[in-house]
Order: sequence, then C-alpha cells, then structure tokens
Amino acid sequence: MASPGCPEEATPVGCGDMGYLKFLGTAGARFVVARQLRYSAGTWIELAGTQLLLDPGPGTLLRCRKVRPALDPGKLAGILLSHKHLDHSTDVNIMLEAMAVAGTKRRGVLLAPQDALEGDDPVVLKYARRYPARIETLTEGKVYEIDGIEVRAVPHRHGVETYGLLLDSAEGRVGFVVDTKFTPELPDRYTGCDLLVLNVVRREWSPDIDHLSLPEAVEIIRAVRPKLAVLTHFGMTMLRGKPWELAAQISDKLGLEVVAASDGLTLESSRWLR
Repeated sequence: MASPGCPEEATPVGCGDMGYLKFLGTAGARFVVARQLRYSAGTWIELAGTQLLLDPGPGTLLRCRKVRPALDPGKLAGILLSHKHLDHSTDVNIMLEAMAVAGTKRRGVLLAPQDALEGDDPVVLKYARRYPARIETLTEGKVYEIDGIEVRAVPHRHGVETYGLLLDSAEGRVGFVVDTKFTPELPDRYTGCDLLVLNVVRREWSPDIDHLSLPEAVEIIRAVRPKLAVLTHFGMTMLRGKPWELAAQISDKLGLEVVAASDGLTLESSRWLR
C-alpha cells in the first residue's frame, strides 16, 4: 500500500544489460511497519548481471511474487542482512529457502552480522543455514566477492550489530546508509559513491533515536555528493512531511539529484552513471 499522493511505481524491471535497484518496501520505524502504511520488504539489486537482496523484512517474499514483472528469488546470488531488527530480517529464512530454489539446491551467499547468526538471539535459523552455499560474517575491513560484485561493510551505531554496505561493480559504487546514529566520520565512509541510499526515519533530529534525521542525511549527501541520492525507510514524521517534496527541496538546495523512494520504485543504473 503506497502513501496517499504517492502511488506505487510501475516502472519495468531491468532494461537489457542495465542494472537497477527496486525498492520492494520503504517503511521504517515500528508504527509504519506495524500498520503497513508502506510495505516493509527489502531492496532488490541487480548490478553487472548479479542479483542481490538487501534486508528482507516482513512481506519480502510476497512482494517479490506480486510486483510486475515478478522477481524470482531463485536467481539471487546473495542476501545481505545489515542487522537483525525485525523490519530488516523477518523474511530472511524463507528468502534463503527461496534463493535455494525452494530448498532443492544449495546456492547463493548470505552476508550477516555475527549477532544475527550467533549468541542468545540469532535470527537466521539453524535449519535454514543448509540452503546457502556460503555464509560469511560481516566485519569491517574485509572485502566480500559475490559473482563479480565487491561488498564492504561500514560499521554503524544502532543498538545491535549493524553495518552499512558499499557495493562496487562495473556499474559504479552503490552505498547503503542503513539504520544508524549519525557520527562525524560517517560521510567519509561513503566517499566515492555514485548512488547513495539513505534510511531516513525522522524528519527532525532527536538525541535519543539511533536513526538518521533528515538534516543529518542532508549533511551526508552534501559531503559525499553522489550522482544520485535516494531517501527511504520512512517513519511517521517523514511520511507526514511528504518525502517526495522534501527530497525535491534538498535537490534544489544542494544542486544534485535527490529522490524519495516509493514502494515499487525502480531506478536503472543510467540514473547514477551519467
């Protein structure tokens, strides 16, 4: 269900050999997720012919099958889990099985923080771990390779072990600034991104919230200056502020392209490789 005044995008997926991102869901924060004011599914990524899924939250498998054209989890090369909070991880086990062609093959890669896999409260079930061909624990400084894409983890501050992600391929550098408290060094971590996707839960800053506010997102975008910046993962204050209008204001202010994601939005790589 899209927000009023912001219908679901109907952009076709893919265009020949062109990569793309498809936002299966753009919900952030508990109330937006619990009420499904926006869908809470993950982000589907295709770069240089390799398909990945980031943060399969509630409803991801359903959204994969219901979007048009439908997305086939059996074509995924990997699943990237930034952290174990429910709005990012609820569908991780069923997506592992679906990536393994309904559990009939061992295939694909899972990258996840250690506390999503180990300890007292892991979210990846042990029986589901037989489905991927490889499971690796995210750590800072290590480079992970998935079918020609290099993945790097950026440590974030968010209550549980959390990593933003940098994806490098022939289609440029794509950065995902996932849930985090702002820190002064954060913009430098995303230097060189052609496309920068930022989770922006709140419109106004609050000292007690481990999420980016809109002013903090603007500070990161101003420092990094990507060819394209995308705001997503909205809480109630962002939805009330009409994120597509807020993004347009930021774009005018900074002199670069900033858009607000909507459920189903597809962005082709030509948008950030100009």
